Amino acid sequence: MRVGAYVDGLNVYYGGRALCGRNEDGWRWLNLAALTQRLVHRNRAWSAAGAAVSRIVYCTAIVSGQSDPGARIRQQTYLNALRASGGVDIELGAFMTRKVRGIETADGRHAEIETLEEKGSDVNVAAHLLIDLHTQQIDAAVLITNDSDLRLPARHARRHIPVGTVNPRGTPTAGGLRGDRDEGPGGHWWYRLTADDLRACQLPAIVDGHRRPKGW
Repeated sequence: MRVGAYVDGLNVYYGGRALCGRNEDGWRWLNLAALTQRLVHRNRAWSAAGAAVSRIVYCTAIVSGQSDPGARIRQQTYLNALRASGGVDIELGAFMTRKVRGIETADGRHAEIETLEEKGSDVNVAAHLLIDLHTQQIDAAVLITNDSDLRLPARHARRHIPVGTVNPRGTPTAGGLRGDRDEGPGGHWWYRLTADDLRACQLPAIVDGHRRPKGW
């Protein structure tokens, strides 16, 4: 049973920050292969069917580093470590600057505020999931996200193969990602990540010369 895992990187990051603590270490240097295998092995039916993760796609975007120049370096170090660890395909979206209307000032005007929005990760997750499904590269899928924008591809995939939906945020799973365990071929499951999941699945401190950043 070939399992493809499709990871919304920013959802996982913000989920980890909420679960483990923004200023705490021990969760950012995440071993995606270990985590996805841990998730698959939690499900007895999948384990009994010989489920094994054969493909991992990690979708994220490179941070700007405007407020913290070191953030971009630390992220790149992690991506390099993931590539070196093997078995992880990385698909990059982008951050886009958007101007929004700020609060009203004393003279009745509204200041414009620039914000950064991540673009592309949800589309990339959906595209890889559906491409792998319809080219018969996988027999089951693990979808790691709590982004309700992925409602349609998740529902479509459940009509064809068993799907495990993993919420990394520690909050109630988005309504659009919920479904019927017996839909299509059945065997679907839902799970919310815990701090223990993240802390138990960390890469070695050094991966092919790429060293875990301080505080990670």
